Formats: sequence, structure tokens, C-alpha cells
Amino acid sequence: MQFVPQKDAGAEPVTASGAVSSAASGMTSGMGAKKSAIAAPFGKFERTIAWRYLGARKSQGGVGLIAGISFACITLAIAAMIIIMSIMNGFRAELVSRILGAQGHVYIETISDTPPLLEVQEMATWLGAQEGVDVAFSVLNKQAFVTAGGRGSGALVKGISPQDLERLDFVQKGVQFGNFDGFGQGEFGGNEVAIGRQMAGTLGVQLGDTITLISPTPRVTAFGSSLTRKPYVVGAIFSLGYADADSLYIYMPMEQALLFFAQGEASDEIEVRLDNPDDVTDFASTVRRNSPKPVYVSDWKDRASEIASALRVEQVAMRFILMIVVIISIFPVVAAMIMLVKNKGKDIAILRTFGTTRASILRIFFIAGVSIGAAGTVIGLILGVVFCLGISQVQAVIEIFTGPLFPPEVYQLTDGIPAKLVWSEVAMVAFWGFLISSIATFFPARGASKLDPVEALRFE
Repeated sequence: MQFVPQKDAGAEPVTASGAVSSAASGMTSGMGAKKSAIAAPFGKFERTIAWRYLGARKSQGGVGLIAGISFACITLAIAAMIIIMSIMNGFRAELVSRILGAQGHVYIETISDTPPLLEVQEMATWLGAQEGVDVAFSVLNKQAFVTAGGRGSGALVKGISPQDLERLDFVQKGVQFGNFDGFGQGEFGGNEVAIGRQMAGTLGVQLGDTITLISPTPRVTAFGSSLTRKPYVVGAIFSLGYADADSLYIYMPMEQALLFFAQGEASDEIEVRLDNPDDVTDFASTVRRNSPKPVYVSDWKDRASEIASALRVEQVAMRFILMIVVIISIFPVVAAMIMLVKNKGKDIAILRTFGTTRASILRIFFIAGVSIGAAGTVIGLILGVVFCLGISQVQAVIEIFTGPLFPPEVYQLTDGIPAKLVWSEVAMVAFWGFLISSIATFFPARGASKLDPVEALRFE
């Protein structure tokens, strides 16, 4: 018995070819909808697959474990880079502050060796009004020889007025014995001076003892030439935390210094201190261009060129080394991405069969790798910044087990390990970490996008 289907009124005849065409049409429209849904670059579809791949279990190749190790490596590298750079900046700032605590940032010298007092005062006033200047005052720097009790030592006499000396907080705070109450008191500034702690130890003098200064320049009179000698009383003993200053410097009232060295009515040198010592080069150029009088200009980098060059070389070398460390920390990310691509060959082939483009495959694996680098960079930044902000507490905890790391009597670090965060450098570290992780991830992701679906499924 043959069954013949009844035809409903108004119904269209259905053929085998029509059914296939209808199915193909439906599949095409469905695939088109899916392609439009997954075609958005870095969209939800690509992010979801990328993050799912990163969580692959041990049975799926252990990519999740390697991703975790990679994350830890990047985090530690970024944190270490920030911590070391901040500590280096702190030590550099400490060293520079000690060096500059004993000398000015910029020195302005007049053309004449014995300028009129009014000219020096006008120049000091003009310099003090410039942008970025903290103080500007006349100072006299002369070499001399000092003796006491049969002992002698070279010295650098710094003539300065009592009013200007009060503006130098580092000297006021550095006084260990005595004070400056009698400094500049008496006829021609009196005979009270301040000397460094190491000089006091070399000469074997204490507060109130007498020292004799000898000028190296002979004074010519009608009866011949002779060296100028004069006794002075030690009114204060200071320590500036810088060996050269503590062993060489003698602060003397300006009026007395001009008289002792036969300088005339004014010094030919003006000392300038800036708000930021690193701005000396720009400031010196400004003074050379705009000075109302012809002057000679030098800065602390010129006078301490060896130290400035050593600090710069050390800074560049250490940053280069730390950048290499960050590059090395990226290798686990590369290994994780290569393993991920190898283990997900079948998935790549299926995605390609469903219409996923090569660019989309590249972005999926790129997101996976960059996510590791970005997360490690962010957490490393947070750890590094928190460590530097609380470095005193960290040092206190470590010293419970190790004892003093930097004894204050040896390193003169009364506030512990110095750390100075420079936010531009922190931003540079973040950019460098993200850039290196992106570059390292791109090439395995590019390899995944070029995978042939037929080859990937051949042995599955």
C-alpha cells in the first residue's frame, strides 16, 4: 500500500533541493548573525574566550599554572624596579643635599676682584628676584691655614653676614656645640668663628678655645711682606654630614673676613640657592643671557663634576639593568602563550570553521597574554609604591631579625633608608612593563592566527 500525502490548500510543494536550500539559507543567516556578534574587535566574545583559556586546568596543559607564575614574575620585577629606583633617588637626594648643604647651587662672580658694595647688593637683589631662587647673598670663599696647640690644617674660610647665616637652616641645625649668638658681634664683626667637627678633632680644640688663621697671600708693607696672622675664638662647632665641609670649613663674619683677606668693601662672589638644585643648568643659562652686569657663572655640577658624573652614570646604568630584568621576567609569559597556542589548536580550528577571522584569533590570544602583563604591572606598581611609602616600617621589621642595616653613626641616616618616589619614573615603569608584555605576546598570538584549520584537525 502506497501512502500519498495529501496537499493542503494553499501549500507550496516541497522538494529535497528546496529543503537543503532552506536549511542552508537558515544556517547562513545564523552564521551571519554570529559573525556580526563576534566581529567586534576586543569585544565580549574575544575577551571571554581569552580569559577562559588562561584558566585552563592541569589536565588541559597547565596553562593556568604557568600564567600564575608569569604574573608573579612580572609583579616582582615591576615592584623591584620601582623600589630600587626610589631608594637610589633617595640616596642621591641625600648625598646631593649634604654636598649642597655645604656649598651653594650657583655662584656668580663679578668681573672686578674688588667690586663696589652697591654693585654687589644690586646684583644679589636681582638674583633673589628670579624665578626658582630660594636665597641669594654675598659670600667670600678664601683658602687659609689654621693652627692650634702645635697642630695645623688647611681651611676654607667662608665669610658671611650674620643675617645671611641665619637663612642657612642646614648650618643652624648642624651646630653640635655652642651657638651663633656672638657671631658678628663686636668691632669689625668680632673675632668669633664656627668650625667643623672634624677640624676641631684634628686641631684638638673645644668650644671657647683659640685658633690662629694664617692667610696664604702675603701682605706687602713699607717694611716688606709678611703673612697675615690673627687669633679667633671658637664660638660654635658644627657637623654638616659631609666630610669635606666638617674638616675644611670655617664660617667667619663677612666684615671680619673682608678685613683679614684685604678684600675691600665687598666680596666678588654671590651664592645662589635654588628651590630645585637640578635646575642649575637652566638657571645659569638664564643669568648669562639676562644679567644686568657682566658676570662669571658656575654651578655645583661644575665644582663637583666628578660626583655629578658618577651619579649620572650610576643612574643610567642601574635603570638599564632594571629594564633588562623586566624583559627577562616576560619570558614565562611567552612560554605560557606558546603552550596555550599549542594546546588550543583544535579550538582554533573550530573557531575558524565557524567563521572567526584570523584577526579575531590574534586578538583572543593577544588579550590573554596582555592580561597577564597588565595585571602583573598594576599589582607590581601598587606593591612598589606601598613599600616605598612605608619603607621605615619595613626597615624596622627587618632589623628585628638582622640588627641595624645602616647604623646612623656610620651612614648619617637618622631617618632610616631614604626613598624618593618620582612619579614620572613610576609612569615610565608602568609603560615599559605593559609595552614589553604586549610585544612578547604579539608573536605567539600572530602564530595562532596563521594556524591552518585542516592541519589542526587532521590528527584529532
